[in-house]
Amino acid sequence: MSRLDVTAAIDDDAVLLRDVGPRDGLQSIDAEVSIETKVAMVQGLVAAGLRRVEVGSFVSPTAVPRMADSGDVFAATAGLGKTSREALVVNERGAHAAVAAGADVLVSVVSVSETFSRRNVGMSTHQAIAEMAAVCAVAAEASLPVSINLSASFGCAFEGPIEPTAVADVAEALAELGPTELLLADTIGAAAPSDVRAVVAAVRERTGDGTHLGLHLHDTRGLALANAAAGLDAGIRRFDASVGGLGGCPFSPGATGNVCTEDLVHLFHAEGLSTGIDLDELIAVASTIESALDRTLPSRMLRAGPRFRDRTEPSFR
Repeated sequence: MSRLDVTAAIDDDAVLLRDVGPRDGLQSIDAEVSIETKVAMVQGLVAAGLRRVEVGSFVSPTAVPRMADSGDVFAATAGLGKTSREALVVNERGAHAAVAAGADVLVSVVSVSETFSRRNVGMSTHQAIAEMAAVCAVAAEASLPVSINLSASFGCAFEGPIEPTAVADVAEALAELGPTELLLADTIGAAAPSDVRAVVAAVRERTGDGTHLGLHLHDTRGLALANAAAGLDAGIRRFDASVGGLGGCPFSPGATGNVCTEDLVHLFHAEGLSTGIDLDELIAVASTIESALDRTLPSRMLRAGPRFRDRTEPSFR
């Protein structure tokens, strides 16, 4: 069965979500997570209607030991219909490994902050952009889309505020490599809605319409849903989120709290936008994960549930 075409434009009344929980959510868990739990997590997300799932990453197991079994997770989740199974890579070696594992999209990251780039991937921003050229070449040879996150787009734990023009400079350089999409990442949860509007405008002015823009938000300071709403107003229709609110970058101090997928879906449905996701099924997945990991997750939907359970939510068209 053919995969979801992540390169296609999205209608104004719909959004496309990628759940990054199996990768971004689990990578910093301070305990072993079984492959059975990871596979069940991916399968549950697919059953709930997620069209894009970041299944794992092909990076150094020394740096991110929780992702060392990503190849096995990909093998165990083959044949999941039209869901796009996506893999994080940071260099050419990882890109080849992800292609061999059957990834449908290569996801990568370049930091706008020089300091964070060196701490995260051991390269300067300029070097990371050059490495993206190699990743894009591997993807092109395999006819796969490339999705690049611009980390620290709204601030850095080491350098402080980041100017929108600096984000636009990096985005412009990356857009020239031909990725399908660029996601502006609020790595430390520092953005306010006005920041989202400013950065989106600055990047869009430089990249034009040839590259899709999206948002990867963290709820560290409780503004992720407000920032998502600002993104909607700015025309963003692609979002990353993590089931249960799992995750946060292990290389940036205090960078907890990916925006929770079910909370974001609830917002989108309340605004009359279609997602193709069954919210109750997604909440059930979050509940199962909470039990499997034996920790309380920050999901509001797990605590309170949808505002109107008898309301028929819009479906993905």
